[in-house]
Amino acid sequence: MAELEKMRDALHALFDSQLAARECFGGAAAVLMDGETVFDESFGDARFSSDSLYRLASVTKIFTAAAVMQLCEQGKIDIADPVSKYLPPFGSLALGAVAPDGRIYSTEMPPRQITLFDLLTHTAGLGADELGNREYTVMPPAEKTSLASVTDYYGAHFHLAFAPGSKAAYSGFAGYDVLARIVELVSGMTFNDYLQTNLFAPLGMTDTTFQPTDAQYARLVPMHQRLCGEDREVNFRGTLYRSMPRSYEAGGASLISSMQDVLLFCKMLLGGGAVNGVRVLAPETVARMLAPALDDNLDGLPRGENHGIGCFMVTGQHRLPKGTIYSHGAYGTHILLRPAENFAAVFLKNSFFDMSTTSHSTVAFENAVLHG
Repeated sequence: MAELEKMRDALHALFDSQLAARECFGGAAAVLMDGETVFDESFGDARFSSDSLYRLASVTKIFTAAAVMQLCEQGKIDIADPVSKYLPPFGSLALGAVAPDGRIYSTEMPPRQITLFDLLTHTAGLGADELGNREYTVMPPAEKTSLASVTDYYGAHFHLAFAPGSKAAYSGFAGYDVLARIVELVSGMTFNDYLQTNLFAPLGMTDTTFQPTDAQYARLVPMHQRLCGEDREVNFRGTLYRSMPRSYEAGGASLISSMQDVLLFCKMLLGGGAVNGVRVLAPETVARMLAPALDDNLDGLPRGENHGIGCFMVTGQHRLPKGTIYSHGAYGTHILLRPAENFAAVFLKNSFFDMSTTSHSTVAFENAVLHG
């Protein structure tokens, strides 16, 4: 009991410091222990409540990974498959380089093609490193209208930053867009419809979507930005992630959700694929998602970390205890899982300020829930 009070005090101190430092307009945190919610509070003004919705940013990736793995366990895909089995142009992707003048050019063909496993674990070299980030940045906005249009563009114009499997480097958009598009092709459904039908509706996640109703959009919390010392609300003009149209259901970036829905998903993962008597993934599938997938010595892995399927984990010396699994989003969303202890913690805020995986608010949240 004393430990819980210590944790609550630490989380309240985090809330107070975030508002005092004007690093967001508000947010929320929740903690699960042994399947029970022991903390669930919002902070900020009246726009932040248990009914609020948040932009998840890259936390979207763990949901996309779950969809891919669901199809894998059904035998409809194999994550060892080359991407070209589903999207043939990806069999011709060449390695690339960036010239001093910023021009991107092909160098040679890689030793092998990229696979779905490479995409899931950020080892494909697609949309990664300086080259991949530049390719996505200069991509014409007219191509960013749907998963079909962006993946067609990737297959026709993108290069690989390194030989598949030779390095780990985060792919913010392209890798998980391709995975989401493969889900569409295999299932015959839009990505949002697939998630709603096969994951979200069965789990009771009624507020997680790429296609919010007007009422849901109105419940989205304001995005915070600080310009010239002034706090301002970002006008997304009806979009969910940056200026992406809603028709572009970005598999790594643009889901929105509520705290209650995210907690249900965490319960599902901690429950080995089932929650409240409803199973959406097999226990062995979840175990594979939450296990180290790469050689700990692979180039590009941060010290003490490894990659799972759609998530990251601590395997060695690190600020977090060994065995901790996390998923993080650019706007400050953060999930921690410790399956061995049946523990999960979620921090949600939407801000362009103090939002990295090692930002002081992220680290303060981790310290609060893990150490009090």
